[in-house]
Amino acid sequence: MGYKTMTSIFSSHNPTKEEKEKINSFFFVRWLSNHPNAIFIGNVFNRFHKEIPIFVQYDIAKLLLNKKIKFISFPKKIVNDETQKIIENISRFYNINLSKAQEYYDIMSEQKRQYFMKLYDTNI
Repeated sequence: MGYKTMTSIFSSHNPTKEEKEKINSFFFVRWLSNHPNAIFIGNVFNRFHKEIPIFVQYDIAKLLLNKKIKFISFPKKIVNDETQKIIENISRFYNINLSKAQEYYDIMSEQKRQYFMKLYDTNI
């Protein structure tokens, strides 16, 4: 819910105050800092995040960035080959897509990750 609300600063959708308050201030500032034209605004929000309520931060960002920026994305997480193999094994084992397998991987213990690393290894 929070991410969709954050990205709505570029659309005509105007969320309610309750929806805006569900936005995590840290992630909002981090997301804004991924575009060169929004870094200054993100820096101000980062510095005054306790003084400026999140719903006001949202309204300011929408007002200042709505016509200047069309889209801001999070940078893609770099995944190494070993991690990718574990995620593929999780996906195969549970018969789920890779994005859902990534979520499983993120909350999994290291011991469980090692289990999935070796699960379909045919060289043993």
